[in-house]
Amino acid sequence: MPQKILFEIGLDEVSDKDTEGVGVLRYAEDGKIYRWIKNRNATAFTAKQPVCYDAGNVATVALIRSVNSPVTADLMLQAGIVMTGIGKSGGTTGCYGWVQVQGYCQDALVATPNTTAGGITAAIALGSNLAVIDGKTALAHESVVTTAPVYSNIFTALEALAAATPSVATAKDVYIKCL
Repeated sequence: MPQKILFEIGLDEVSDKDTEGVGVLRYAEDGKIYRWIKNRNATAFTAKQPVCYDAGNVATVALIRSVNSPVTADLMLQAGIVMTGIGKSGGTTGCYGWVQVQGYCQDALVATPNTTAGGITAAIALGSNLAVIDGKTALAHESVVTTAPVYSNIFTALEALAAATPSVATAKDVYIKCL
């Protein structure tokens, strides 16, 4: 696929139509890489939440064109971090937008601590591998038991998170390798 140089939509903007060509990559001068995607969910994404590709599309190019919130069947296909809020599929508030797929990401959402359903149960140390969690819009330990325990795409913690933090998603810096 040829590399596109000029883009109409900023990294913090969305569109209600496929302005950039779903699946296209955007290379930034600072080494970060972004992918133009469609939110295939019936609900909107929040800024800085992790998303997954749909495993149902694994045999086609459609795999890299649409993303969804983490669900068990798709956890092994981590797509990256949403740059800004993206509206629901079919909505009028813009269901197309940018997902960061590689590089340093400031303030990604890290899972709520000390919960039994997908939160962290121990502190996240600097350098820990993180992963998307079923039904959560934030990252947690890569070792969380799922139906897809092997991850080729990963997020690495660039800041520590103590287990005693508030019970809400917390913004922490990560390095993304989901290309």
